[in-house]
Amino acid sequence: MKISFITDEVTQSFDEAVRFARQNGLAGLELRSVEDTAIDMLPAETLRAWRRRLDAEGLTVCGLAGSFYKCAPEPDAVEAELAKLERLCAAADILGCAFIRGFAFFAPEEGPLPAETLAPYFERPVRLLEQRGKTLLLEADPSVNTSNHAALARLVEAIGSPRVRAIFDPGNCLYDPLGETPYPDGYEAIRPFFAHVHIKDAVRAVPESYCVKVGTGQVGYPALLRRLAADGYAGWLSMETHYRLDSHLTEEQMRLPGGAGFSAGGAAATAESVAALKDILQKEGLL
Repeated sequence: MKISFITDEVTQSFDEAVRFARQNGLAGLELRSVEDTAIDMLPAETLRAWRRRLDAEGLTVCGLAGSFYKCAPEPDAVEAELAKLERLCAAADILGCAFIRGFAFFAPEEGPLPAETLAPYFERPVRLLEQRGKTLLLEADPSVNTSNHAALARLVEAIGSPRVRAIFDPGNCLYDPLGETPYPDGYEAIRPFFAHVHIKDAVRAVPESYCVKVGTGQVGYPALLRRLAADGYAGWLSMETHYRLDSHLTEEQMRLPGGAGFSAGGAAATAESVAALKDILQKEGLL
């Protein structure tokens, strides 16, 4: 297993993100917002320059943490999101990665939409992904229709394409309004479908859950990491800390992360969590 991090959990500066990776012994970067700009909106010449720098530093872009389909399923929004997916595929081509993150639309107030209603919205994206040789990784998120991994598994299965897989994010389980347990429940549900892992830790609490340093929350990382290794997972563990030393992110920052305000205070907290993750991996004989 290789460790990476979502860059805007640390900084908005590409140069600082590269330095953070090198200083903390990380193999890869996952890009979301950089230089206060969503990754799909950055000029191609900028991305090419970054690719040259990353190649020289021996660093890999493991994926693009896009916000595809993190919107309402309205016609105009869907068309705009399909254009976004085109841009994300173009950026992924330049940066040399195959994975693009996506979601299953914000859930309506009356309750989440079922998999059979959501699946047809992915027919056009699948055709595009097939043409471009990319894989869309859907994430369970408390704000969207797939608030947990059981619901996400049903959707990925309903879509029925190898071009749409899942991210396993055990920390998000602790925000799930239905109370999914990260391990074993969340893991067992998504096990046939996931191709990437996000790392965060959290505590389920009232009135709201909150993120903490990896290993100090309720995910139970030692057992989970042992299971990942036993099942032969050799992919990325990508740090999406959502944790700050002296503050908590707002609900809106959690819902739509990105930009300088989101990144503020993230470097120290992410470095702390990277060290904690490595410590767990070493103690379990996995690093």
